[in-house]
Amino acid sequence: MDFLHNLWNVLSTENEDLVNYVVILLNLIESYVTLKFFSVIMNIKYTSKQRNLYIILMEFLVIISTFLIPEQFSVFVHLFFIFIIIKLAFKVTITKAIICEIVPMLVSVILESIYANLCLRLFGKTALECVNIIIYRVPIMLLIYITMYLISICIQKIKNNVNLLEHIDSYGKKLIFINLAFIILIIAVQFYCFIFYGNVLPWYITLISLVSLISYAIISIYSIIKTINLEITKQNLEQSELHNKTLELLYNNVSAFKHDFSNILTALGGFIYSKNIDGLEKYYDKILDECHINNNLSTLNPKIINNPAVYNILATKYYKADALEININLQVFINLNDLKLNIYDFCRILGILLDNAIEAASICEEKIINIDINDIKPKKYQIITIENTYSDKNLDISRLSEKGYTSKTENKDSHGIGLWQVSKMLKKHNNIILNTSKDDKFFRQELVIYYN
Repeated sequence: MDFLHNLWNVLSTENEDLVNYVVILLNLIESYVTLKFFSVIMNIKYTSKQRNLYIILMEFLVIISTFLIPEQFSVFVHLFFIFIIIKLAFKVTITKAIICEIVPMLVSVILESIYANLCLRLFGKTALECVNIIIYRVPIMLLIYITMYLISICIQKIKNNVNLLEHIDSYGKKLIFINLAFIILIIAVQFYCFIFYGNVLPWYITLISLVSLISYAIISIYSIIKTINLEITKQNLEQSELHNKTLELLYNNVSAFKHDFSNILTALGGFIYSKNIDGLEKYYDKILDECHINNNLSTLNPKIINNPAVYNILATKYYKADALEININLQVFINLNDLKLNIYDFCRILGILLDNAIEAASICEEKIINIDINDIKPKKYQIITIENTYSDKNLDISRLSEKGYTSKTENKDSHGIGLWQVSKMLKKHNNIILNTSKDDKFFRQELVIYYN
């Protein structure tokens, strides 16, 4: 009984030396949590060897600064060597190393002030007492570590879903960001009231308010992520429907081709035996055209066009052109998930260019659209070429990006907007250009995306 009483006295009274030893042990946890925190924020990838090196060096630093460095200099020494350890261990830039040091420290200080204030409200202990009494210091430090770890997980989840946001329309994005903005505003106001006016309210009211706020934030973020996932599921279903339609058309074409194969060979034999070379060439071209259609349909495959948003755009425009009897030649030689342009802007630009190409080709005698998507890795640029037959040979390509400019003679007010919107989007990026050209047969748009 005396042992327990003495132990309680040790734990519940100020003891700076004991606190130092405990802090050294807890620093192992702190180093891991801090590493997790700044690596998520700054997108730093590290190996287990780098992680262990960082934790060991941080432990040595805490021991040295606690017992060997005078107290008035220990903070400065600590700050300097944390920067050196991060820079050397993870081989990051000076700016990144400074951010990796400062941001977790600021978050830790804010959380410590919040939990120390809570301790004052609940137990009537000052911040200094909370720091120097083990029974208060340890729970506060553990709460800080848990909170920082949870924040890092949330940030990681949000960053993992940033790519998913690219598949949501602008209206959906606005709703999500407005929701997040309100969450941040409410949290900021609540913490301000908690820190500066918490002594006015009973402690249990403050605690209930804090728990309710955190619960609301967690539920809201969870709901946002669920909304994003539902949107992605919906788009995947649409993609599956388009792919099934492609497979059905491909199957029908192949079946028809197989059924007529003997007739095709018989007709070929007739041209050969009669030595009708001109007729043979024309007939051969017809066969190639039919084979080419099947090849195009086989290209409309999610494994080849491996981004759902881009697949939906290409498949939808393909069927739109096919309904207008436009011959589309599609070639994709790129991993679309490695595009050096965000998918939202790319799909908008691609959709506008394809709409223009379909509209122009649909009124031509020879209806052709060629689409080529390629990655020229040796020269480090990606190029999307869309060319189509067109009827207005006097088209002034230098004015196409002007708002309202169009070669159409009817409904002028509803035309001339698409390429102007494209030019606006291009101005947001310094690594993209759109080259426009034409010859006697084809009007050509080349979207070039440069990367390092």
